Amino acid sequence: METLVDDYYGADPTRVLLDLADRYGLAAAVLDRTWFTQFTRRDLTDDEWKRIAAELGDFSNSLQQSCATHLFDYACTVLDTAGVPLPDTTATELPLLPAAAREGQGPGSGITAHSPTPGDTPAVSQLPLVPDVQDTTRLHPDPDPYGPLPEQASSRGAIRALTLDEVDRLVPHSARVWNYILGGADHYEADRDAADTFQELYPDLAHLVVSQRGFKRQAIDYLARQGVRQFLDIGPGLPSPKDLTDTHTVAISAAPAARTVYVDNDPLVTIRIQELLNDNPGCGADLVHADVADTETVLAGAARHLDLSQPVALLLIGVMGHIDDTDDAHAVVRRLMDALAAGSYLALSDATPTRTALTWAQETYNGTGAAPYRLRGPNRIAEFFTGLTPVQPGLVPPELWRPGQPPTGPVNTDARCAVAKTV
Repeated sequence: METLVDDYYGADPTRVLLDLADRYGLAAAVLDRTWFTQFTRRDLTDDEWKRIAAELGDFSNSLQQSCATHLFDYACTVLDTAGVPLPDTTATELPLLPAAAREGQGPGSGITAHSPTPGDTPAVSQLPLVPDVQDTTRLHPDPDPYGPLPEQASSRGAIRALTLDEVDRLVPHSARVWNYILGGADHYEADRDAADTFQELYPDLAHLVVSQRGFKRQAIDYLARQGVRQFLDIGPGLPSPKDLTDTHTVAISAAPAARTVYVDNDPLVTIRIQELLNDNPGCGADLVHADVADTETVLAGAARHLDLSQPVALLLIGVMGHIDDTDDAHAVVRRLMDALAAGSYLALSDATPTRTALTWAQETYNGTGAAPYRLRGPNRIAEFFTGLTPVQPGLVPPELWRPGQPPTGPVNTDARCAVAKTV
C-alpha cells in the first residue's frame, strides 16, 4: 500500500485506499480528525492531531469489518503512541460511523465501509461497530413441543430508562471484569486494571470464569431437555461476547418457546440487556432491574413474564458471593425457591477458597472499592441446596458437571456447582 501511495493520486492515501476497496471488493475504514475528536471526547489541538496523523501512517489503513474490539485497540494504540491521553471508554461506545455517500468525500471526511454491489458504483454502508453474535435462527422459535405457556406481560416498561452517565467508571464491577476476561468490549480502565491485577495473583482467573459459564450452558440445556421452559437468571452479567451464548439463546435452542427473565441491578448490564432485547423482540426474554436480595421485587417482576405456577429454573452463577453474610445469602435463596412451583430447579455456582492464590487475589480485588465478593467453602455452598433433591453428579467443580466430553486438561477446582429440584 505504501508503495502504491508514493506514485498514485499525488500520494493521497485516502483516495488510494477507497479506490482499491472499490476495485477489489474490500471493506475499508478511514480514520480522520473528526472521528478521533469524538473518540477522545474533546477537541484535539493541532499539535495532537499532527502527532496522531503521523502515527496513522505506521498502522494498517484497513480494519476487519464489524470488529469493534480491533478498532478500539487500534485507536488506543495510535493515541498512546502519539502521546495523547486515552479516553475512559469502551469499544461499545465508539463514535458512530457515517453512512454518507462516497461522492464528494475527500481525506478526513469520515469512516465508511465500502461493499461493492452490482452496478456501476459500489454502494457505501455504515460499518457496524459491534458484531451480531446472536444466532438469529434461534430468536424466532418454532412451535413449542411442550405446549404453550399462558400469555404474560412484559416487565420492561416498568424499568426506568437508564443512561451511561449512571455508570461508575472509576470503580471496577464484576460484570465488566468478566466481560474483559471473556474478550468483550464493555469495560473501563478500572475494570481492566483490576482484572490484570487479579490475574497476576491468580493466573487461572480466565479458566475459572469460563468454567462457570460452561456449567451455566450445560445446566440450561439439561433443564430445557427435562421440560423446563422458564428461566430466571439473576446476575447474568453483560451479554456474552464472541461465541459464548446467553441464557435465552441456549434455552430456546432446546425448547423453542422457552421464556427467560434476566435480573440485574447494575446500570450498564441493564442498558445492554435492554438493547439486546429491543433488537430481538421475538427472543422470549424479559428484564427486571433489581438486587438479588430484594426478593419481593425480583419475584414480582418475574411474574409479569413467567407463570410462577409452573416450574422455573433459578440460575445463580457467581452471584451469591456478593451477599457477605452467609446466613443472609442462604435465606435469599430459600425465599426465591419457596415462591416457585413444585418441580422447579436451582442451578448455582460460586468460587471457593480452595487455593491461597485465589483468596489473596479476591481480597485484593475487594479492596479496590468494588462490591466485595465472599469466597465460601464447598460445605457452605452445599447448604444453598438444603431441602432440595440434587441432580447427579451433585456438588462438583463446574467442569465436571455433566460435561459433553471428559476434560482434556487440568480441571479448575476453585468453584463448586450443582443443580437441585424442588419436590
